[in-house]
Amino acid sequence: MNNFISLLFSGQKLLLKNTKSLDFKAFSTKRNYELIYGIDESSFHTFVFIRNAKSRFVLKDLEFLNELSEKIASKLGIVVKKRVLFYNSPICSKVLKHEEFKKIWKFYDFM
Repeated sequence: MNNFISLLFSGQKLLLKNTKSLDFKAFSTKRNYELIYGIDESSFHTFVFIRNAKSRFVLKDLEFLNELSEKIASKLGIVVKKRVLFYNSPICSKVLKHEEFKKIWKFYDFM
């Protein structure tokens, strides 16, 4: 794990053990995401997506990430309880207010 990612995690007090960087290109053609998998202190499997883009993050993008995380979890044979998104672009207010995704997603800005 590189220094930038460790600074992101420590800034938000996100502690993960057994972290692995998964190849996002194996699951999607989008190039502006990084995916890290780990286990938090409560023994929950966690996916951390890092989005580095200039365009606005909209609800369609969140639905894409949700479906993709389900596919990846089934391929790995795990149940993912938490999903985290670090982003550096504007985010749609509908994404932050969506009740279904609020339960399993955490959003952090790293501008």
